[in-house]
Amino acid sequence: MTSEDGSNLALALETLRRLVEVGFEKTNGSTALILQRLDQVDDRHAQLAQRVEQDRAAADVRYAAMEARLDAVEREAVTRTQLADRTKQIIAVVGLLVTVAGAVIALIQLTRG
Repeated sequence: MTSEDGSNLALALETLRRLVEVGFEKTNGSTALILQRLDQVDDRHAQLAQRVEQDRAAADVRYAAMEARLDAVEREAVTRTQLADRTKQIIAVVGLLVTVAGAVIALIQLTRG
């Protein structure tokens, strides 16, 4: 091996070493960028998870309030059957009052006449 071959080999090895170093630096830079973006994604995920939990808690509160309102309506609501029974009772009472009033009027007319 001549000195010229040795210097060419040394130059080639130095170029190769430099290319490998540049490649590693690019890889390290890309890895650092990916890790930074992953940290940002993790932070955003944590924010969204917290927001979901807050929204879920608020929805649970609204649901409980609506359930309480529905329970109150169900306790106080009049069913169709109950309304029909009340109507029959009112008609019976009015009919009885009309009958009594008719009898009182007939008695008054009998006593006057």
